[in-house]
Formats: sequence, C-alpha cells, structure tokens
Amino acid sequence: MTFRFLMFSEEKENFVVEIIASPSTTFYEFHKLILKTCGYTEEENHVFLICNEDWKVKEKIYLHDSNNIGYDEDMFLMGNTTLDDFIEEEGQRLAYVYEKKSKKSLLIELVENIFGQQTERAYVNRQKGTPPRQHEEETEEYNIPTNNIPILQLANNTEVEETEEGALFSDDELDMDGFEVSEIQ
Repeated sequence: MTFRFLMFSEEKENFVVEIIASPSTTFYEFHKLILKTCGYTEEENHVFLICNEDWKVKEKIYLHDSNNIGYDEDMFLMGNTTLDDFIEEEGQRLAYVYEKKSKKSLLIELVENIFGQQTERAYVNRQKGTPPRQHEEETEEYNIPTNNIPILQLANNTEVEETEEGALFSDDELDMDGFEVSEIQ
C-alpha cells in the first residue's frame, strides 16, 4: 500500500503539493522532504500535529526531545515514528509547523490509500505554485487554508467564504470542509 497526501497553505493559495509515501516512511523522512520541496531550513521547533476531522490536535510529533510537554503527554519523535503509527484512513489530517515562532504551518491530508502499489521512498508526485516563505512577520493564529474551499471555521471562530480563484485539483480530490487547527502551544 502507498499513501497519497495533499499539502497546502493559506499564505499561497495556489500552492498545492501531492506527496506519495510508503506507510513505513518516518516522520523525519517526511519532514526532510517538506523542507527540500519548500526550500526551508531545519529549525529546533519543527513539529507534526496529528489532527482529527475537525482539525483539533490529538498528538504531536517532535523533531527533538522537548521540555515543553506536559507530564501526562507522550513524547513522539520524528526519527522513530512512522506514518502508519498515526495515519491509516483516507481523510486523516495533520499539520506541519515549519516556523513555530510565527505559528506558520502547512496542512496535509491523506486523500488516498493506493493498494497494490509500493514505493520505497517518499517523493513529490506533482506540485503547483510556490510555497510560503519560512520567515516573515509574526501572526496571531496558525496559517490554515482559506481559499478554494467551502466555508471554513478558523481557530478564532470566524468564517471565511469560498473564493472562485481557480481550482488546483478537482473538487473530488479535495474535501476540505471544517479546517481548524487548535490547541497549539
């Protein structure tokens, strides 16, 4: 089996990346692919956020050991955690925080489990647009997509209306209702 993910950003509405990965790919390998694809530099605070269907954070996967976790939280590290430890069903969502200081993130959704196909490494299958810059002014909320999707519920409970600015993928490839990333520290 192979996973097909879509990765996107609010900052660059025309930025969409399709990633193909083996379920045994580590989050560290996935992280390195994102850095290379987007031209980002590695920093201490990169983290994956495993989200539910409402974009509420369920688990965090850290690049390095962190002293900022609660005593009742489990510590998952990218280097020894594989995608199939948390991802298995189509529609599962995660966010990748690439600039924690200004709370910038990319949203990722598993859009297809491809049965009968194997891959040994994660790779970018196709990409449209340019990624958002890694370092810019600070923002109040995590960046989540607000374009090319139906009404969204943002973390500050404001609604964003759909825009008509060019579809990047067909509507049946993207099911993006209910985006919200919350509970981020």
